[in-house]
Amino acid sequence: MTPVPAFVDYEFAGRKELCLCTATRSSRRVLIIPPLFDEMNRMRKMLVDVMLALESLDVASFLPDLPGTNESLVALEQVTLTDWQDAIAACAQQHHISDIASFRGSALAVAALPKARHWIFSPVKGATILRTMLRTRVAADRESGLNTGLADLSAQAETRPIELAGNIIGPELFAQLNAADIPDRENQRIVRLESDNKPADAQIPGSALWLRAEPDDDPAMSSAIARDLAGWMGPQ
Repeated sequence: MTPVPAFVDYEFAGRKELCLCTATRSSRRVLIIPPLFDEMNRMRKMLVDVMLALESLDVASFLPDLPGTNESLVALEQVTLTDWQDAIAACAQQHHISDIASFRGSALAVAALPKARHWIFSPVKGATILRTMLRTRVAADRESGLNTGLADLSAQAETRPIELAGNIIGPELFAQLNAADIPDRENQRIVRLESDNKPADAQIPGSALWLRAEPDDDPAMSSAIARDLAGWMGPQ
């Protein structure tokens, strides 16, 4: 019988945020932090497939909504990177999780968990994320007959909320992301695609779903991620 993920919640800043989970009775638990912004939407199906594959390996997984995303009731423009870091730490503490799996830009959102063990998939700098979104905005403006540039948009983002790739980002979040670098910890494992020549502890076959125009999946990659994650976590 195929396991069906269910929703639980976690409390942060006086609110309850949702968290998709499987196999809550398993003694092995991992917190899966989704990519940021539009990459989150493109990879959601893949992450759920990873959760289902982990279920078959007797690993419980939790996929939280970050404040300002999905079903969260707080506006994204009010959220900071510090909020995301503190929310993830709260979710991990409330659900008794010490193994963290972050994907792409969410590797920047786990700084409040320095003592946890970190599995990181294809991490990316905050400035790189913003630059991609700024270029998307410039291209969209050009199609609408507007002449905007990266420097102009960056200057706007420093003083007021700005719309990038359908997301309203506040000045503090923009500044924090722009300065955020990929963390380097002793208790981490970095995993990349076989096509990626950046340094990594392991490489797996698969496709860069975050570059697709529409949400997509890669069952073989999801399975490989789950196996690597479960092996890294070790036995019960």
